[in-house]
Amino acid sequence: MSKIPVIIDVDTGIDDAMALVLALQSDKLDIRGITTVAGNQTIEKTTRNTLDVVEYFGRIEIPVAMGAKQPLIRPQVLAAYAHGESGLGTAVLPKAKKQTEELDAVSFIKKVLEESDEQVTLVPTGPLTNIAILLKAYPHIKNRIKEIVLMGGGAFVGNYNAAAEFNIFVDPEAAQIVFNSGVKLVMCGLDVTLKAIVTPEDINTIRAIGNKASDFIAEAVEFYMDMYKKSTVFTGCAIHDAVTITYLIAPELIKTRQGIASIDIDGKESYAATICDFRPWRNKEKDNALVCVDIDREAFVNLLVDACKNY
Repeated sequence: MSKIPVIIDVDTGIDDAMALVLALQSDKLDIRGITTVAGNQTIEKTTRNTLDVVEYFGRIEIPVAMGAKQPLIRPQVLAAYAHGESGLGTAVLPKAKKQTEELDAVSFIKKVLEESDEQVTLVPTGPLTNIAILLKAYPHIKNRIKEIVLMGGGAFVGNYNAAAEFNIFVDPEAAQIVFNSGVKLVMCGLDVTLKAIVTPEDINTIRAIGNKASDFIAEAVEFYMDMYKKSTVFTGCAIHDAVTITYLIAPELIKTRQGIASIDIDGKESYAATICDFRPWRNKEKDNALVCVDIDREAFVNLLVDACKNY
């Protein structure tokens, strides 16, 4: 079975790091590059975290390119309250010697897409700023994209507020460009990611593995759990971004619904909300998204555990 060529676009905080841990050890993915964007933390911190994670887990051959430092229009919103001042909670990684590419993220993605003999899947796990700039600046490039498997949105729930999910709220104008682009979307939003829960018991299992991967994950995720304990009703925490990688390497674990997904940038109470139309009588010719709605939680946790063991 041939590997899936991907470019992963991250705002590396704790759950992005978990997505990278899952992706970097997978024999099902051909990671053509990783790009960074501001979101969970500033672009300097998300890029530093990405370089550190990639080198720590032994994949220094994968190029990393720095991307957008702020949203297209609106003021910057960060999530230090969830990911800490570093972006990785209390986890500390050795500072990588690896450097970023000379090309910025958008130019790098364009180059990889144009040089590829096959279509490439984009996997953004943060705000969609880089992807929106790419699609607006180079509209012809969409034919080189197989699909965009993104973490963002929520058909039935928000988390930044009642209506909006964080990644979409950070740059809703960028999200609207991506959702209206005509490129096939797979939306791993809150409807599925809030079911991708890791519990304290799961972290005990991971910590007991006793290697550098398990030590890092346990330390970072325990910080994330503390945030969840203070601000939500969950026992444990949702590893949102790792659901995108799960969809690619173990799609049988996830249930989906086809529909029309759009972003509200005009509303007051509903600004940055993701509107999903699943009505049986909708115009199905306008369907643009496969919306993930459920996941086998135990199997998802087992993927994370097995990924740790592979290091």
